[in-house]
Amino acid sequence: MVRNIFALFVVLLMVTCTVSSWAELGDVAIFSEGTGWISKDNADIQRAIVFDNLKNDVPAVGDVVYATDAEIGPWAEERIDDGKADILIIFGWFPTTLYTPGNVQVDDSIAERFLYGGNIILNCADYAFYVTEGGGANGENGLKTIININADMWGGGTAITPTDDGAKYTPSLEAFTSERPFKSDQIVDPWSVEAIFGDNGETFFDPGIIKLNDSSGRVGICMQEPNNGDLPRGQVLIEMIDFISQQADVLPVGTPVEAKGKITVTWGDLKASQ
Repeated sequence: MVRNIFALFVVLLMVTCTVSSWAELGDVAIFSEGTGWISKDNADIQRAIVFDNLKNDVPAVGDVVYATDAEIGPWAEERIDDGKADILIIFGWFPTTLYTPGNVQVDDSIAERFLYGGNIILNCADYAFYVTEGGGANGENGLKTIININADMWGGGTAITPTDDGAKYTPSLEAFTSERPFKSDQIVDPWSVEAIFGDNGETFFDPGIIKLNDSSGRVGICMQEPNNGDLPRGQVLIEMIDFISQQADVLPVGTPVEAKGKITVTWGDLKASQ
């Protein structure tokens, strides 16, 4: 009996330590001072949709704020090691205070430390991390430098249809043509594809999320194309964040975890193993 109780204590201690190391969903900053492949007016409309509805639709998030380029770097740096999965939303223009234009920061930019510190960047419209001050100063190497794998987003004219996960988690998503999708076969360690909400039936996907393995760090894209200003980007962003809020690595400490690769330990299970 004593051995059983001790074994249960050890198992529960291991589970508690694991849970306490996870990040809770944190604050959200929305940046639309600069935009790429979307007008500032439309980006401001989409950011307002997120700002006005996110807290109601996803109560797990913390503060939701607008931020300028001058503000966003310090905002992100303050949250690198805060134990929460904070979220930055951008509209195709990468803030200079996160990442110096021209890929001169091969390592240790605020953007990279933010992601590798367990935080999240969601990008709409233009190629992620490509456009910044000076136009396409980062180019395709912006993404490659920050996530440290040889992934690109060349895929113009890709017809996208919602996947089963898209229908379930992003019901506002509609069929569209993506110009800059992710390619699932390019997402390799230390990253993996977490969610594909829309794809071309093969390897090209948008919207979707890639996840840093063994971390709450994520990069998501949301309808990367320049031609359709009526796409429901704001609502889909909310739905993507709602999806993230349901994942085990961002649940508040003490939240029961469903069987998603985690084992629920019961007294009966432990007794049966003796």
